[in-house]
Amino acid sequence: MSLRKIMAAAALGGGLAMAPIAVSAADFSGKTVTIIVPFKEGGGASRYGRTWQPFLQQYLPGNPKVVVLNKPGGSSILGANYFQKQKGDGLTILTVSTSTLTSFLFGGNKVKYNPNSWKVVVANPLGTAFYARSDQTGIKNKGAKADVMALRKANLVFGAKNKTSAELRAFLAFDLLGYFPKPVFGLSTGKQRKAILRGELNINYDSAAKYNKSVTKWIKKGTVTPLMNLGLLLPSGKVVKDPYLGDETPSVAEAYEAVNGKKPSGVHWEVMKNFIAMGVSASKSMALPGDASKDVYDTYVATFKKIYKDPKFLDFIKKDMGKYPHSFGGDAQNIIKFATSMSPEGKKWMDAWLIKKFGK
Repeated sequence: MSLRKIMAAAALGGGLAMAPIAVSAADFSGKTVTIIVPFKEGGGASRYGRTWQPFLQQYLPGNPKVVVLNKPGGSSILGANYFQKQKGDGLTILTVSTSTLTSFLFGGNKVKYNPNSWKVVVANPLGTAFYARSDQTGIKNKGAKADVMALRKANLVFGAKNKTSAELRAFLAFDLLGYFPKPVFGLSTGKQRKAILRGELNINYDSAAKYNKSVTKWIKKGTVTPLMNLGLLLPSGKVVKDPYLGDETPSVAEAYEAVNGKKPSGVHWEVMKNFIAMGVSASKSMALPGDASKDVYDTYVATFKKIYKDPKFLDFIKKDMGKYPHSFGGDAQNIIKFATSMSPEGKKWMDAWLIKKFGK
């Protein structure tokens, strides 16, 4: 009887006792793990990184000390460039956000990092909800077509960090629907939210969780009116309404169809789908340096899976980010790859679009 058959018989209860196979795992006893957040404190990416901090400290083998290092600059370029140089010993992990991915594609020669060279541990979808001030835009929540026609006539003002930050997904959606707000650059997400409440901006977007937590109360007061959601890109490539935002708003694809009588298509729409992947499907993620060993990577993936089963973590993350499923390991890696794999035709179109809309 061959050794292979003996092992198979034992596995099937054939009476041969076998010692358990040892599983190699990294151990971080006495070490300090640093979570790099390439943004300022207080924003969504910083909250996301800090959400994992105490749980990593609890669940990583050896219970290391876990600290958060905020390293903002250039829509995450500075912090991501810094992370690209780190060793894959498991002592450094990066919080990745939509801006990290958009800056990679369009940030120019300042970008010295490549998300596809990293080992992505976990990816968390997070939806995008749009709303506007009805007193300045004329929208009355009478359907997607009526809203779009009103917005085409309005003098729209929209805030953004810069021309290659996460807000690109909003500008692309607006342009797809036939209106383009005047951009006001230099505004963080929090400042954008405050500015629309003061009436300095009149159209805005937020994460689904923040929208449900804060914006809905402004809707009830009549300060703003809901418009649409960016949608959710399925593995099939189809874009559907965001499941966490309910049925009160259409997806951008549904809004387009309501106005034009046909589904969106063409290079603009294909680029839009890349940005839906970046802005929703891969909105937040955590990554190790590319030279992390298999033991380190597997240990982190297993650790994040354990954390995701912790009721305290689930309660915390759902309140802050909504009821979206995480992806781990290879699945998370594939999401990042899809989000940043724009076709040559799409990249050429997008580069020309950026110059046309915002200048060099």
